[in-house]
Amino acid sequence: MNRVKRSSRHRLKAAGLIILTAVVISSLSGCSRSESNGTTGSNESSAKPSSAAEQSLSPVPQQTAVTPTAAPASSAPATESPALAAFLDPAKLQPVFGFADETGSHLLVTSQEDGSGKQMESLNTAIGNGGQVLAVKFEKQQAGSEDSNGRELANNFANLSGYLYTVESGAAKADETYYLVDSSSFPPAALVDLQPADPAAPQLAAGDPVRKSIAAVKHRELQSAWKLADLAPDRELYLVQFTRQDKDMLFSLVLNEDGKLSFMDYPAVMESDEYSVWRVDDGGEMRPEMFSLLFAAQSADGLLLGLNWWGAEGVNSFFLLQQGNTFKELEIQYGRYTSPI
Repeated sequence: MNRVKRSSRHRLKAAGLIILTAVVISSLSGCSRSESNGTTGSNESSAKPSSAAEQSLSPVPQQTAVTPTAAPASSAPATESPALAAFLDPAKLQPVFGFADETGSHLLVTSQEDGSGKQMESLNTAIGNGGQVLAVKFEKQQAGSEDSNGRELANNFANLSGYLYTVESGAAKADETYYLVDSSSFPPAALVDLQPADPAAPQLAAGDPVRKSIAAVKHRELQSAWKLADLAPDRELYLVQFTRQDKDMLFSLVLNEDGKLSFMDYPAVMESDEYSVWRVDDGGEMRPEMFSLLFAAQSADGLLLGLNWWGAEGVNSFFLLQQGNTFKELEIQYGRYTSPI
């Protein structure tokens, strides 16, 4: 077609030009019909089933929607959890924990060494109490006083030395532990909605399917099984203790994801003092009121849980990172000494 157009630019005689114009019009009409037929044929070809080799390719599994190579947002369900909008990088986590005063208006970080001021001033978010997110601002380095009784409790808050933060939005729960972060390294969108279970609720019945599945995986009978929390979407966290085998003791934190079970096991050997097996004066028995969640967040590899474990002398805070059907305990930990006076 282009060659025909270019040829019409030559100087021709009037008679010849008329004849050539007619030829051009006829040629263009035929070319247009040819191209139209070709386009239609191409569309029909693309609508046909792919070849056998192409059909053998499996579609991308739905679970890729929660991995770094997730499908485009337009293909995701409208009810997709906000937690899937971002992922937490466990490598960026820092061991900075604090606790709230009696009014919930201030947090105090007591475990940092002197000279950490610049890092501490950059922290602007506190997360705890089942995923509560608070905006905080560094206020000052508190000196403490000689009136301190050494307990990291709200009633001794003003007497302890540490880094003091003002809660700028909302209110913290009095005496609760919070994890402090720079929001640029801990995206709040990675947090998973959770609903703590009632510690006073009865444990799972003997015939409960989840209880039976856990016993089958471990090939060991359960002494007790309690739900700790529901986590979006459709996940549950359990605390289970297995029956004693001679001196061997075992309890586990178990995540159930639609039948897939992931375990964090805590084995112990009972010594002469059967009242202090895992922690001082635990009585050799795990109960749901001993545990609470700071938060749950989605990482690229799996779920990350921030937990509190209360004991007779204090509370330990720690992180568990899901890796397949197990959890790994991270080195980031915090302990508050709260022993009664």
